[in-house]
Amino acid sequence: MFRLLLIEDEPRILRHLKEKIRTLHPDFKVVGAYNNGEDALVELHWTQPHAILTDIRMPAMDGIELIGKVKERLPDIPCAFLSGYDDFNYLRQAINLGVTDYLLKPASDEEIRDLLDKIKHKLLHNFTLLEQEVAKQIVNAAESSSHLHPEWEPIARELFYHGNYVLLYAWSPVGDVSLGMEGRIETMLREGEKVTLLPPSSGNETIHLCSLHAWSNERYKEWKLVMHSHAVAQDCLTVALAASFSGLQPISSLLAECRKKVRMKSRFEGNSFWLFETAVEDDKLLLEPYQPILIRLAQFISKQQKQLFEKELELLLSGGVGGLPAARKDWETLLLYFSHGLHSLSKDSFSSPFNLKQVMESELSDEIWRARKRADLIAQVKEIWGSYFFRSDHDLETQRNWAQEAKQYVENHFRENISLSTIADVFELHPKYLNRVFKRAFHISIPDYLVQLRIDDACRFIKEFPFVLIKEIAEHVGFTDPFYFSKVFKQYTGFSPTEYKNQNG
Repeated sequence: MFRLLLIEDEPRILRHLKEKIRTLHPDFKVVGAYNNGEDALVELHWTQPHAILTDIRMPAMDGIELIGKVKERLPDIPCAFLSGYDDFNYLRQAINLGVTDYLLKPASDEEIRDLLDKIKHKLLHNFTLLEQEVAKQIVNAAESSSHLHPEWEPIARELFYHGNYVLLYAWSPVGDVSLGMEGRIETMLREGEKVTLLPPSSGNETIHLCSLHAWSNERYKEWKLVMHSHAVAQDCLTVALAASFSGLQPISSLLAECRKKVRMKSRFEGNSFWLFETAVEDDKLLLEPYQPILIRLAQFISKQQKQLFEKELELLLSGGVGGLPAARKDWETLLLYFSHGLHSLSKDSFSSPFNLKQVMESELSDEIWRARKRADLIAQVKEIWGSYFFRSDHDLETQRNWAQEAKQYVENHFRENISLSTIADVFELHPKYLNRVFKRAFHISIPDYLVQLRIDDACRFIKEFPFVLIKEIAEHVGFTDPFYFSKVFKQYTGFSPTEYKNQNG
């Protein structure tokens, strides 16, 4: 039920403690076992422990320093020291840090069990922590299509006792999720009602769960108006609202459905909607009216009439033919329809050493979800389709050379503090243009290739030096922030650096 972190620099004692805790107290699960405090601190955002048991004398960062830094982030977390030294100075520092207990090695089974009982008792009286854990489980259940852990259901019912709930899910493809949303929500709450912030899975979303005593048609209209006003004031923000009148149980499934629907409803302008009002799928974008302009564009490509192509494309993107889509998903449907059609209709008259069809479609999809405004997207579409008119062998050879030289530069300098912008500066090119040339040559973007090289090198480094600190691994492969390195490493490999160490140690 509760997540425990163990830190002990003696491998034999660390393994012994981990096994003892598993057998002596099933209410605790060891979610991280470390041989130094520094690595434990770096991965604190992954393990998210409820309690910590740590040795004091350790390399890199001792237990006193570790708990001091942990308490800065998690002031209420129960912590205990395990030490081989009966030192009054250590005991005094432990008291000052507010630790739960101080055990001397070797601790007996009874002492370990008593300590865990004491920690559990403290945790069960920490309502803020319990509420945060229930919130985390709601989000996890939404991601895995499951339910709350049975042991947590009674606690959830005690903490979330209201009969009515409104879930507000805010999402933006460009990460501009408004920080002012909670203030808007609080203006609509009545006495005794509350809002709980659920932990987001990415920086692109915020999730608020509102516990309400009563609900009515008037409140529905009020919430709809306030959230619509909030959303339209923010570019790219989409807010989905969902209501439950049968307690907490449906919230996870409602959250999963909100996540699915916001992508369908996302626009360049702010947008909001109630989930139950979108039960019927929106009408599909009709593509037939665009067929004549598609044929004309393909003909201009075949004849290499660039000016006529650009004029016709301007007509399309200005809404002169069939209007402009509202939702990003419809933009994606329309532009991929044109991209596929242009390649099919002009393939006999246009040849290129690049696999333009797949690359262009990938570039178009990326820009649709990256652009902050419709005008930004339109500018990128014109640039992408302008590639149909790179007819000169010299132009193509120049692009190939830039791509190859950029690749070589990344391979030679990836351990340094470089980025797409600094690499583009070396070649005196615009970052977007260089990245597009690179992606067409190697089917991977420069930032992704840079991460690939760094993480692959980190994996090799860990296998060769399994006891090196995470901070030193990060610095070796060009990351200045070990916390960010840990995040990227897990995204790329599926394991935290410590998990990877343990698998390959």
